[in-house]
Amino acid sequence: MAFDKFRKARASMDVDLIPVMNLFVVLIPFLLLSAAFFHVGVIPTSLPSQGASSGEAAEPNLAQVTVNLQVNTDHITLSVSNDALAQEVLDQLALELPRPGDGSELPQLQAALRQIKLMYAESDTVVLLPGEGVRYKDVVTVLDAARETVEHAGEANELRTPLFPVVVLSRKV
Repeated sequence: MAFDKFRKARASMDVDLIPVMNLFVVLIPFLLLSAAFFHVGVIPTSLPSQGASSGEAAEPNLAQVTVNLQVNTDHITLSVSNDALAQEVLDQLALELPRPGDGSELPQLQAALRQIKLMYAESDTVVLLPGEGVRYKDVVTVLDAARETVEHAGEANELRTPLFPVVVLSRKV
């Protein structure tokens, strides 16, 4: 008989969910506050290819050159390549700039790139060759300078002119 009373009392008892709900009310905001949300920026680049995909060689283009930027810890070397142009013409466009580290070499670099872009308007590719020990921030700064120029036409107006928007990231062999 006593056992039946205990069974009836247990069957009529409701489950108390308030402590579990309190746990979730506290736990969910804590997890949301401790989660880290990152904004990932992507720099669009491509990798160098081993050669032409078809059996025929591409016809050389006299109006298009490829700019090569070698970034080292102490200097930036700019060179131009094209199979159809004479080496003397390409050597005239070459430039070596010292890198003091404060970004003061970037206006000279952009001026040289603008001159190349004016001479060879169809050109759109820059090959970046970072050296050993070059910081990622420095590589991104040089890439930004090679992609476009930003001219301020007032307080709020910016004029962006593309220079070499196609970037190939490579490594010296």
